[in-house]
Amino acid sequence: MYLYPTHSRAVPGLLLLGLLSVAAPGHGDPGEHIHGTAELSVVVDADSLLLELTTPAANLVGFEHPPRTDAERSAVDQARRTLEDGAALFVPNAEAECVQISHLARLDLGSAPDHDHGDEEVHADAHGEWAFTCAKPVLLSQLDVRLFEHFPGKERLRVELATSAGRRAVELTPDHHVLDL
Repeated sequence: MYLYPTHSRAVPGLLLLGLLSVAAPGHGDPGEHIHGTAELSVVVDADSLLLELTTPAANLVGFEHPPRTDAERSAVDQARRTLEDGAALFVPNAEAECVQISHLARLDLGSAPDHDHGDEEVHADAHGEWAFTCAKPVLLSQLDVRLFEHFPGKERLRVELATSAGRRAVELTPDHHVLDL
């Protein structure tokens, strides 16, 4: 597990992401392992924008086994670097003046699989959390989710959104990747 604080301010709001761990009706079971699909929780709280992603590792690197070749090791390293840069993956509308202040990323394709089906099939998941602070939170209205650009193995992103206006579920795709907050 890698924790890379990019700002000294603590972000207690990250605990709010746990409130979204239950999938919305019609969105399947949380932790459901479907290649091409990922789960994203988004919380807007005061001046904070908090995001949490869970996805099969295959969506990020194309495989779920421990890397066997230099190309696979390079793909894992590149995916980790990409996950660190939440500001490239999630772009709030400019008027809100949001900046990433912390992130946590886990992409572990070691020898112990996340899920063992007993039939030699290995499933590994990746997890990321990002926190942004917004200088003008009242102007925060949209989030351009660019995961599809950076990780083309995704076909659908199931989003659970919580704001002061309530909770709702949305599905994003490569052609529809801007989330109205």
